[in-house]
Amino acid sequence: MFKRGTEPVKIIKKDILIWDYLKKIEKDINSYKVLYLWTSKLQNQSMRSVRRQALIETFENIISKKGGEIFSLPTENIVVFFNKSANEEILASLIKIRFIFHDDPLLKDSFDLEKIGFAKSYDLSTDLSLFRKKIEEDMQETSFNKETAEQNKQPAGNVFFRAPVRKLRRELTPAILAKVKKNLAITDFSSYIRRQAICAIIGNSQPQMIFEEVYVSIPDLREMLLPDVDLTANPWLFLSLSETLDKRTLETISRHDDGSLTGNFSININISTILSDEFLEFDDNINPSMRSSIVLELQLVDIFSDIKTFFLAKTFAQSRGYKICVDGITVDKLKYINREQLNADFLKIIWHPSFLDVINEDKHFTDYVNKAERSRMILCRIDDPEAVKIGNSLGINLYQGRHIQRMLNNQPRKTIFTIKK
Repeated sequence: MFKRGTEPVKIIKKDILIWDYLKKIEKDINSYKVLYLWTSKLQNQSMRSVRRQALIETFENIISKKGGEIFSLPTENIVVFFNKSANEEILASLIKIRFIFHDDPLLKDSFDLEKIGFAKSYDLSTDLSLFRKKIEEDMQETSFNKETAEQNKQPAGNVFFRAPVRKLRRELTPAILAKVKKNLAITDFSSYIRRQAICAIIGNSQPQMIFEEVYVSIPDLREMLLPDVDLTANPWLFLSLSETLDKRTLETISRHDDGSLTGNFSININISTILSDEFLEFDDNINPSMRSSIVLELQLVDIFSDIKTFFLAKTFAQSRGYKICVDGITVDKLKYINREQLNADFLKIIWHPSFLDVINEDKHFTDYVNKAERSRMILCRIDDPEAVKIGNSLGINLYQGRHIQRMLNNQPRKTIFTIKK
């Protein structure tokens, strides 16, 4: 049971987090320096991810105390902002980096990382324009290589063009996971739960709430518990964490902590959780009349990782009266999904600006919508009013997202419709 921000970020200047961070520290810019690391030049791929993690942790330990931020560029190079008061610690960290990558040909015969072009420092009090120029050159180089590769219809080396500039955090480890689980067991879990409405909208009508999704926001959870850790970096450890979140959420709902969850809601849940003792306890504790108004949202990737277990869990849940929604479907994957064979009550399609391009390019797209049944489709992650217009043109009437929530919040609460057949 989790929500993850997975929508791609365009690599254009206004979307780059580095510019946002520069603006954030603008008033204190003279107190900062930047270390630019050409990690993309490293030739030895052996244990690269482990060593990269060690590098990140080295800087994280410094900037968490004295201020700063770490970013990864689409070229895989790393940028470290740090307060000048940490200058000596940063210099010491460069010595450590030399030993972390001791067997890489790039660093093997030199201790001066700046001389061999692996690292360069910028004092933002004097080198701000040079630093900006360097980042802009990186973006232009990335775009040029991408365009050349597309023209030649060949992959463009090891440059990841669609990867956004992103903040770097330490990966989740078994020890950190154990700490998080311990904290979750003793804290008020209801503070981590979020809700977002699924609404019916036809034309210019006001949204009518059908049901609410109840979920745990992973970004919010991370910021509250461990802001310097990427909880999703290790898929196996994250799966263990998400199962723990599922069970705590089920426990919270079954207790009706705030008295508001009496039906017409959905839960984003792992398939393994449906077959757990915790789900059986949840099922025993709720009013049987509620089951037909509860939707269990299952991720597409979870379903096809073990299709037999999916059918086992789905059959059990539907026999108890719950409804099933297949979540995590991108617009280009809709044609591969047979809702009738999966016997799902709803399909949740992720809105993206490329949605219209796919519709225009694929003349059979309307057939896929017809096959899935429009009345059973939910268009989610709606941040743009244009998405509702396009959805309506396809005959889709159910929507979810920040834009929908704002519309709902700006009007008096109206009738909540049941999802019973």
